[in-house]
Amino acid sequence: MEDRETYPAASERPLLTATGLTKRFGGVVALKSADLSLFPGEVHALLGANGAGKSTLVKILAGVEQPDEGELRIGDRPVTFATPRAALAAGIATVHQELSLFPNLDVAENILIGREPRRGGLWLDPRAARREAASLLENLGAADIDIEAPVGELPLAQAQLVEIAKALSAEPNVLILDEPTSALSIAEVERLVAVVERLKAQGKAIVFISHRLGEIERIADRVSILRSGEKVGEFTPGSFSRARALALMLGESWQEGKQPERATRVRDAGPAVLDVQGLSLARHFDSVSFTLQPGEVLGLAGLEGQGQKDVLFALFGLFRRGLEGRIAVAGKTIRPRRPRQAIAAGLAFIPDDRKSLGGFLGLSVSANIVIGALDLVRRGPLLSPAAESALVDTLVRRLDIRCASPTVPLGSLSGGNQQKVVVAKWLAQRAPVYVFCDPTRGVDAGARAGLFAVIRELAASGSGVLFYSTDISEFPALCDRVLVFREGRVAGELAGTAVTEPAILALSFHEAAREAA
Repeated sequence: MEDRETYPAASERPLLTATGLTKRFGGVVALKSADLSLFPGEVHALLGANGAGKSTLVKILAGVEQPDEGELRIGDRPVTFATPRAALAAGIATVHQELSLFPNLDVAENILIGREPRRGGLWLDPRAARREAASLLENLGAADIDIEAPVGELPLAQAQLVEIAKALSAEPNVLILDEPTSALSIAEVERLVAVVERLKAQGKAIVFISHRLGEIERIADRVSILRSGEKVGEFTPGSFSRARALALMLGESWQEGKQPERATRVRDAGPAVLDVQGLSLARHFDSVSFTLQPGEVLGLAGLEGQGQKDVLFALFGLFRRGLEGRIAVAGKTIRPRRPRQAIAAGLAFIPDDRKSLGGFLGLSVSANIVIGALDLVRRGPLLSPAAESALVDTLVRRLDIRCASPTVPLGSLSGGNQQKVVVAKWLAQRAPVYVFCDPTRGVDAGARAGLFAVIRELAASGSGVLFYSTDISEFPALCDRVLVFREGRVAGELAGTAVTEPAILALSFHEAAREAA
């Protein structure tokens, strides 16, 4: 097909049509002449690198931003959305990647906030609210969620469904799902896919944004590709190609067929840089033992919530009590009760939640990088602006961090570039052990390839790397060895060419498969 081919969804008229949308921020064109048609009963995916214009397009559809040029139509009627409330009133609801729930309110209160049923038009009717909230959750196949539970006590996957129920309470015709699976486990993604299929059957038009190409292949009817603010291609049902999609997304920076090679095999390079023996923490993990060699990328895999992420948190001193077992970094035994102690011992930690754990969004890119390497830019009792600038410029180039200037706030960058800054903060340390906890969450294919290259570079320089991801496809692409966790224990180990997705899944689901047999 032609990249710009328009898909006529049988005889259906689009619920929403965007034509020639253009948006400028100062001298930067964030979106240029973008077209989009959303049909009933269809999932339309948006793909593009961070900064490609996806967020700007979604914000225009949701009424957060207004276009400088172009037109929106609902059916045949031109519309403008001055506010998100106006877009919602017109039947367009958005579920953002960062959930907008109130943790101290219960599920029913969150779902119906601002639309609470009232008696006599005045008094709140809690009983009617619980009935309506329960009906919305049941419609999503989520009747097991306790409507009286505080949202702050729910697992992330259930909170995501509560957010969707909240959006559906406005009875929209168009539902925008922005990275809804970025922090979900395999089983939780399956549940969300079932929800999307149910909404399709009800005639909703769904905009689905994800960086996981496997999800796009499975769930999307149509796929629009954006690059540098322009729509550069569209795939109709049955025509999606990963290689072609990446070529369109990345343009000249992508060379089809030249995928990054797997990390160099581990060589016998002396004593382990990390030795963990009998590590246990009640209700989190039990009797976990492993070693990490210099130059090795060791993955901790398994279904979400099986203890592997908690092990990484424990190594970095985020659990202050109850930890048992032995941890040795470069031969020296440590018992980290605070991150400061883990850092002093030689651990660098790149977290999955870059906004609350990894960076300071209000500070500049430069400050975020230098804050982890103050000793390197200090000259006597004072910091050296020249040394700081040299270090920052080197790391910005090394990681290809896209920013107008290192002086701009970290929060102004795209998600992928924010994550690169978080990594840059630790690169100057030259630590013996680097811990990457789901580092590609919510980043695009180009940024992901860049982070993988950094991890391989760290391993090649002799550091040991611990790697955890919610995306199972990343383990075979990156890891020398993988430990598969199940119920807080290491259920099995895979190495070399044995590290495959089916093998990881087989170990992850072993007990469930045996019980079902």
